[in-house]
This record gives sequence, C-alpha cells and structure tokens, in this order.
Amino acid sequence: MPGPTLGPGEQVSAPIIDIRAPIEDIYLRTEDLDGYSLEAESGGRIELTLAADVLFAFGKADLSPAARTRLAEISRRLRTQAAGKVQIFGHTDSVGADAQNLTLSRRRAEAVRDELAVGLAGSQITYEVEGFGETRPVAPNTVDGRDNPKGRASNRRVEIRFDK
Repeated sequence: MPGPTLGPGEQVSAPIIDIRAPIEDIYLRTEDLDGYSLEAESGGRIELTLAADVLFAFGKADLSPAARTRLAEISRRLRTQAAGKVQIFGHTDSVGADAQNLTLSRRRAEAVRDELAVGLAGSQITYEVEGFGETRPVAPNTVDGRDNPKGRASNRRVEIRFDK
C-alpha cells in the first residue's frame, strides 16, 4: 500500500526525527614560514607536526640542540593547555628496511617524550608513544617511479597530539 501523496503546491509541515549525521571537527591549520612545523587546532584538540629533519640527524634518534629548545617551548604550552594524555607518534620515510624504520620512529617518539617530560616534571600529564615507521606517509615517497625528496622529507616527522 503506497504512502500519502502530495498534490502540486502542497507543503508538509511535520517535525523531522531520527536524522543522524557524522560530526566532523573543523581544524585551523597553520604552518611556520620555513615549513618545519605545522599546527592544527580544533575546539578541543591540538595536533603539532614537527619535521624530523629539524629534530634529528638523518637516520638518528638523538635530539639536536634546536629540537631541545623547540620542545621546551612545547612543554610550557602543554603545561598550560594539555588535559590528560599526550600522544607522540614517530614516522619515517621509505628509505631503509621496514623493521629499522619502525624501530627508528619509535626511538624518535621516545626521545621527544623524554625531553617533554623534563619540562613537565611534576605535572599529571601521561604519554602514549608509538612509532609507525613508513606506514603512514603524508606525501608520496616516489613520483612516477622516481625519488621524491620533498615528499620523503614530509614523511619524516613527529606528531604531538593532545586534548585541551
């Protein structure tokens, strides 16, 4: 049995119920002029992406002096803005063996955590640290079968995420 029909020009006025739609956070993204740092902020979350090339020497997990300075600034910000857990994710490009990249990305994330913890001593902040190796690229490592140095550089990064 068909439902009701409307004639030309007739309107229906009834409440709409049970409409469900996904809610998406809207992020404001800013990047520093040299392209080494990206920030994305929504109403309740901040995501910082730091180029690994600024933090570490290629293939290494030892923080540079410039990285320590930048992470001290981030520690001060976390102390005033972070609520709860800070997530720190390390990433590499596709150069090297998968297992080595996974280990390197984890060691880099741990180095960032350890440096942030110095500036956050005595706070209630906890950490989640993970290395993803080359499994989550943000840019292609190759283009048309040729090396893409700019893309690989974008993939070498450490992400710091926290709720406000």
